[in-house]
Amino acid sequence: VHELEPHVRIGRARAATIMFILSDVLAVFAIMAAGGYLKSLNTESQYKIAGDHPPALLPGLVVAIVLVLSGLFYFLWERRVRANDGRGGPTAFFGLSLLCVVVALVAQIWAALSLGYTTTPFHAYESVLMLITWYTWVHFLLLLILGVLLLGRILRGRLVGFGFMPEVTGYWWYYTIIASLLLWGFAYIL
Repeated sequence: VHELEPHVRIGRARAATIMFILSDVLAVFAIMAAGGYLKSLNTESQYKIAGDHPPALLPGLVVAIVLVLSGLFYFLWERRVRANDGRGGPTAFFGLSLLCVVVALVAQIWAALSLGYTTTPFHAYESVLMLITWYTWVHFLLLLILGVLLLGRILRGRLVGFGFMPEVTGYWWYYTIIASLLLWGFAYIL
């Protein structure tokens, strides 16, 4: 089996993650542009009708706080692991970060269910809010899957020589937090 040089593996991992993030940034901006465009076309007051409401504040606040804590715990864990080149670090910080993602995922489901949009067809405002809610839910699910895979490497001690993995995973971790907070802020402004 042909083994790639370490700097090539690191470069490919960084490039692939950054390209994935850039493509997702375009999707986030498209959602925001579509919501803003639909709101600006509201000439007959059909965008947001009587009974439509923004997402409940409490689930959104829980998601925001837990995401910020998750990012902080991940940052503390990542810096120590990278400083030791994958030879160890406070696994408790990573566990807390992963637990925060699980709580954010549950709170996001709570937020989606609290929208209470039950009549179809959905109006434009309701559709945009449901898209934002479930789009961020999918991102939390992806983050949880990545976290579980990384946890498997941590528990088996397979980060030695792969100190770049926490960094590259951190790119997606931090991006998910920033994009989710941005989308939730947009949902409340909308």
